Amino acid sequence: MAKPEGTLTAAQLEILEVIWSGPQTGSTVTEIWDAITTQREVTRTTVLNQVDRLEKRGWLHRKKHDDGFRYVAAFAREVATRSVAEQFVEAFFGGSAADLVSSLLGSKKLKPDEVQRLRKLLDSGSSPRKPKQ
Repeated sequence: MAKPEGTLTAAQLEILEVIWSGPQTGSTVTEIWDAITTQREVTRTTVLNQVDRLEKRGWLHRKKHDDGFRYVAAFAREVATRSVAEQFVEAFFGGSAADLVSSLLGSKKLKPDEVQRLRKLLDSGSSPRKPKQ
């Protein structure tokens, strides 16, 4: 499966979250817009433009249904978050995950239970879960 192009903006991630939490058949632009407007004001055209960009960049697939086009995520949440995290670490920390963790530890952004979880992951030498594609 090809990697999607580019990283995600906060608004694009919000759209993907709606789709990931929706029905397996995907969501229409109107359904996505309805879900987002329960949290904040946004025009339907803005959502439509973002969905179109996500499709063109390979983050979404468009499927024809009886009620119009439905959009489904091209990747499971875990695959998408891993891709975005890898891009972030590469862009801001020169590819060093250790520098990222050091930055988080130094800023006191990690809670004690998160630090413990990281310790267990490092000790076991494995990732927390295998992503679904």
